[in-house]
Amino acid sequence: MNKPEISPAISELIKVFQDQRGFDAFKTAKEDPRIKTHETVAKAAFMYEKVRNAIDYQEEHLIRKNSIARMLKRRILMRERGTNIAEPLIRELIRAGYLKNDYFPVARIPDIERIINKYVLLTKLSSEQQLDYKSRQRLFKWIISVASFELEEYLNPSIKDDALVECMYKVIRPQIDISEEIPNQEDQDIQIYIAIHKALIKSDASMLRYHLIHYYAPGWRYATTAEIPTYATYLPGLVNHIEQQINNLTADRLFRYVRRFAPIFITLRDVLNEHAEHMDQVLADPKKFDIAIRQAIDKRYRDASTRLSRGVVRSIIYIFLTKTIMAFLLELPYEAVFLHTVKITPLAINVIFHPILMFLIATSIRVPAAENTTRITLGINEVVYNPPEREILGTREERIRTSGVLNAVFTAFYGLAFIITFGGIIWLLKSLQFSIVSAFLFLFFLSVISFFGLRLRHNAMEMVMVNKRQGAGAILFEFFALPVLRAGRWISGKTSQINVFLFILDFIIEAPFKVLIETVEDWVSFQRAKKDEII
Repeated sequence: MNKPEISPAISELIKVFQDQRGFDAFKTAKEDPRIKTHETVAKAAFMYEKVRNAIDYQEEHLIRKNSIARMLKRRILMRERGTNIAEPLIRELIRAGYLKNDYFPVARIPDIERIINKYVLLTKLSSEQQLDYKSRQRLFKWIISVASFELEEYLNPSIKDDALVECMYKVIRPQIDISEEIPNQEDQDIQIYIAIHKALIKSDASMLRYHLIHYYAPGWRYATTAEIPTYATYLPGLVNHIEQQINNLTADRLFRYVRRFAPIFITLRDVLNEHAEHMDQVLADPKKFDIAIRQAIDKRYRDASTRLSRGVVRSIIYIFLTKTIMAFLLELPYEAVFLHTVKITPLAINVIFHPILMFLIATSIRVPAAENTTRITLGINEVVYNPPEREILGTREERIRTSGVLNAVFTAFYGLAFIITFGGIIWLLKSLQFSIVSAFLFLFFLSVISFFGLRLRHNAMEMVMVNKRQGAGAILFEFFALPVLRAGRWISGKTSQINVFLFILDFIIEAPFKVLIETVEDWVSFQRAKKDEII
């Protein structure tokens, strides 16, 4: 039997995974000193992070990066330098449970200092430019977002993910033509990379900014103190250009197209992680390779169910906490002061209904079945062996073109759905004697929860390649549900910027609380040292 020929893109990917097998970014001699925090003191910081993350709902893979951004921003605003931030930041991450205790080598602290000092100087120089206040604030947040991912990248290098993105690009780039929308070849390539990053490794804006700033300014990673002023001068223009690339409307359409192939490469990554050492032997036998693929897919299905359950719990906690707090801060005082009575039924519905709705949405989600597994397996074989005829990868983008008249008609129907949906709900709430505040809170959380449910569904169904046909009932339901989902998406984006509870935690409670934690830990260390002197 002839040995099957492996595509060059896959051969390169296998090499990266084999080179990274057993890789430990912080592997040093056992006797080398490592940063260690007091476990009893760390429990308080760990619990604080749990509470904060419950109030600030976010994707799991972004939690540590976003926490680094928050901690870094706080310390920079307190006018600390990188030499004073680096070790305390690592200790704070350890206490919060984002890094293992007694793991990070003390000898690596200068690397963290170098990264932070680079961005501290950049923020200082940027603030001295002739920009209005709003532009300076926007630039500061942008710099912090990039710095947070560079630190995250140092703590957990994404070598495999970068290689997987490159592999997917090489495989699907030939079948994508966006020259009508974007004539420039370089911009086309960037838009496709952005779409792949978002579909394959769920990159958010800060991750995309990091990659793009290193694309446009490749020397930035190792920029010296003398070079940073040069970067600072053209940073505002570079930021605008990068944001235009990230927010390009073509990227959304490309993302929807690229996403259909993501399960193939996600599964391929899992197979390589499991069999990297002897991948050549596995690929040499297609039957053995198919078994490895199906095992990886089955594990993905199980993991999806686990993540779904975890996401539901986090969502319900978030909803219950914020909803209950808002009910007691807004709903009860309003009814007591202005209506001179507290209506129990609307209050009870507002507290109980939304967590139950989230639970029902989650339990309606079904993990894919056998047909989906077959399609993923076929797609991986097409990627790896590159046959002349490809059923899965040969699928080109379907572009729906409508006339201006039809677009106007569809927009009118969408507006009608919005009026009917929200009008009907408001009528029902009024009949149940909801006050204005009670009705507002109900609609607010109905929209947010529906959007959360959609995100949970998307995450749980990330491995789906089989398009199910929708019946008339499902199409009609989606027609009236779409306005609620759109409202939830808009609210989620806005409330993440104006979350009052997070403002209180981050700017009123967190700083003094973390200072207290550090002081207590310093005292414990001092006391232990004095005890050792006696012994």
